[in-house]
Amino acid sequence: MDFKRILKPQYYLLAILFLLVLGFRLFMVFQTPNFNYDAYFTLRQVENIKQTGLPLYEDPLSYGGKSQLFAPLNYYILAVFSFIFPLDMVGKILPNIFASLIVVLAYFFTLKSVKDPKVSLIIAFMAGFVPILFFDINNITVNYLAILLIFAIIYCMTRINEKKYTDYSLILMFLLVLTTPLAFLLIIGFLFYLIYLKLENQEIEIKEIEIILFFVFLTFWINLLIYKKAFATHGLLIIWQNAPLKFLSNLFSQLTFIEAFYTISIIPLILGVYSIYHAFQNQQNKSVMLLTGFLTGTFILVWFKLLDLVTGLVFLSVTLVILSAFSMKGFVSFIEKTRISKYENLIIGVLLVLFVVSAIIPSYLMIKNRIHQVPSSQDINVFIAASQITPKNAMIAATVEEGNLLAYYANRKNIADINFLLTPNINQRVGDIDTIYKTRFETEGVGIMNNYGAKYLAVTSYAQAKYGITEPFYVSDTACFTLLYRSNQSKIYELKCKKR
Repeated sequence: MDFKRILKPQYYLLAILFLLVLGFRLFMVFQTPNFNYDAYFTLRQVENIKQTGLPLYEDPLSYGGKSQLFAPLNYYILAVFSFIFPLDMVGKILPNIFASLIVVLAYFFTLKSVKDPKVSLIIAFMAGFVPILFFDINNITVNYLAILLIFAIIYCMTRINEKKYTDYSLILMFLLVLTTPLAFLLIIGFLFYLIYLKLENQEIEIKEIEIILFFVFLTFWINLLIYKKAFATHGLLIIWQNAPLKFLSNLFSQLTFIEAFYTISIIPLILGVYSIYHAFQNQQNKSVMLLTGFLTGTFILVWFKLLDLVTGLVFLSVTLVILSAFSMKGFVSFIEKTRISKYENLIIGVLLVLFVVSAIIPSYLMIKNRIHQVPSSQDINVFIAASQITPKNAMIAATVEEGNLLAYYANRKNIADINFLLTPNINQRVGDIDTIYKTRFETEGVGIMNNYGAKYLAVTSYAQAKYGITEPFYVSDTACFTLLYRSNQSKIYELKCKKR
């Protein structure tokens, strides 16, 4: 073992930086005991794996009973750790460890590219505090693991002529395909990379072609096995996960233009774009071309609304940060050749202060804004109570966003949740739920609930805020509705009458 290499001072600094980012993320995420609404589907899958060894592909609660389609690796990783630690703790900590490891990956990626430990540490620091990486901090999202795998594959592709990195790239590709359909994003990035090589008259190595073709075949084959039924049912609509129109519009309007701009951060944006310009004009660096190909593919998918805005911004941001290393290296080299070289550390310090102002402060503000966008305790209490006061086969009407929360805590069927695949007439179903809460006509609300077989109605603080109501107008009819349970302002009602 090469102890001299392990004991290099920059590795200590890298370890401290990793712990700093992880500590910051964990401090913020533990400000609330709950997860956001999307996370409860993941928790159900992990618990089912622990009990049966298999994910919940046939879900008896979602939409009253339906098939679920997804790549399973992320759920198995969470399940393994949940045998050692409590699941709530695993859900809080493990995704944030994955997010913090982006710091380590960015360091070694840039160190290989620019051969400068100081620049690599600066880029690692930037990668750890890109604002958009804090957007979904309270979700057990697969995106953090996907980022690690995708950029690890890109790193291995830059060292493809080294035998062990060829093997690593193949293993990582297999893991990526079993983790997320975002593997298709990397395929498009590789396509633009090959186009750029051709346009710049750069040599395309046979090994690169072979590995890319293998990855294309593997991705299409595995995803066809997983999503075959969805392809047959939805056709091209599978790209948007069969999401209803109102949810699709929300996916691309989660951030305003100004918010999207500052979530990337101005420093990486300027330095990253300049790196691309300089590389194509002068150096024709293949590492830059590979990253630029991925950047181009991601940008086009976001532009044409084939990839949701937040996921797209996450990948754009990390790519720009890594590309910034090439500009940063040129900037540092320029300073060292001038009379102001003795002020090098001061100048870099000023640059880092600008990054703190333009990135870390927005990161903190974004977390403060989103950290409490989680189910309230009173809403959770309502669903826990529903598990005790309703029949086991009961259907409960709740908002779409609360569908997975209902299934997790109440263990009861929902009318709809955010897993839209394989659901016919999804726009009508989502519209019917809106009508249940907004209509002033008892016959309409009761009729919809009867059509779906829902005998109970959850009126949570979330539903009240979403629809601007205290409760549906018609539940005051005591001949038709009985208040079963109340936790502060959140309530659950039993429907006793049929359509009249």
